[in-house]
Amino acid sequence: MDMALLSQDVSTHIALIKDKQISAQELAELQYRYIQRVNPKINAFLQTALPKCAPQEKRTGSVFQGICVGVKDNIDVKGFATTAGMATRIGRQAKQDAFVINRLRQTGAQFIGKLNMHEGALGATNQNEHFGDCHNPHKHGYTPGGSSGGSAAAVASGMVGLSLGTDTMGSVRIPAAYCGIFGFKPSRGAVSNHGSVTCSRVMDNIGPMARSAKDLTLAISVMKAFDESCAASIDFKAIDCFTAPDNKVLLVPENLEGLGVSSDIAADFSANLSAFTDLGYTLEYFDFSDYDFAAARRAGLLLCEADMRVEHQEDWLNQPQKFSEYMRGMLSYIERKTPMDMMQSERVLDNAKIFARQLFKQGCAILMPTVLQRAFSFSQPVPANQADLTSFANQAGLPAVSLPMLGDNILPAGMQIVGPLGSDNQLLDLAERWQEHTQFRYILPSLD
Repeated sequence: MDMALLSQDVSTHIALIKDKQISAQELAELQYRYIQRVNPKINAFLQTALPKCAPQEKRTGSVFQGICVGVKDNIDVKGFATTAGMATRIGRQAKQDAFVINRLRQTGAQFIGKLNMHEGALGATNQNEHFGDCHNPHKHGYTPGGSSGGSAAAVASGMVGLSLGTDTMGSVRIPAAYCGIFGFKPSRGAVSNHGSVTCSRVMDNIGPMARSAKDLTLAISVMKAFDESCAASIDFKAIDCFTAPDNKVLLVPENLEGLGVSSDIAADFSANLSAFTDLGYTLEYFDFSDYDFAAARRAGLLLCEADMRVEHQEDWLNQPQKFSEYMRGMLSYIERKTPMDMMQSERVLDNAKIFARQLFKQGCAILMPTVLQRAFSFSQPVPANQADLTSFANQAGLPAVSLPMLGDNILPAGMQIVGPLGSDNQLLDLAERWQEHTQFRYILPSLD
């Protein structure tokens, strides 16, 4: 097995195919064989199929010609079932591609399989009683994060170079951080959710994961587009809503441990700050304790539970026994709430937008840890504050990119950059410059 080739990022794979050092079909077959070998240990893929790669075409727009992509199992890919990690949806075949899948397919991308996830996308460990737990490639028996845990584990293990997940309260960035790779949540409306199973209409975002920042940029350049069939879609080109700030100030939360960040994460984060000052940025500290994370957490969950009851209402009525006890508890909670509770939850999200606007008067972006702790054992309790730092971007509709933190711990950690609405390209450019400056290169963990 050519592990050196498998460990390369997608940008390198594209170059090798273009230079005819390897064919797209040869690469696909190598990845497929590797999936068959290591997936039983990790359980990232739920469905697989070896693509038949068309001969390389010399045409404009064939960015991903022959490149294999893994897709979270709540996003429709024609030819595969879309289970959303739920027993109620087993065998429910997608009749057509989701909008983003169609966009990627038009540039030559191939889809090698569907990826494990937390049931219904409502949870951040990827423990799933219907399809089995997905394991962190860096330590068996530990969470890869969720809900897009399979998407992160597939990339971090080398099974694919690019995967898609969905991020509602951090479900792309948390797994990216726990698995030591890159993950991106776009501005709300920049990437269409059409063709995905809803967790929250106002917080869901489809986003990519990869082993390099450049790969995220390539993926978003294709995925970002206006979709008239998606009510939340925004034509950013038409409204030109973003003007780059004329400063190079990164805002950093003070007293991280007071926010619940573990001491080892705080120490690693502090050691990683110098790379950004090397790139010409000034760091200014701000008080994040004024933001009510507990209220935001409760509001976000309530909105998810309500939307999911609507999304899965037919199954809820006709086959309730197929929902796990965990999911039944989550989705029945909404029955004890009132319309006023829902309105209050929406107002909490409004507070996030207002808080963010005030922050961006002081700097061009926020720099902070992605998650407050590293991956933990499946036997340990899930921290209640696990998604506090990631969910802020979802509540305010902001773009955010998670980068691997440099450090010596066997379990990776991440840091995220959160920018104003519409600053997606600027964030990804900074992520690329950070990777070039630090010369970070992801190293596959040993799975033997």
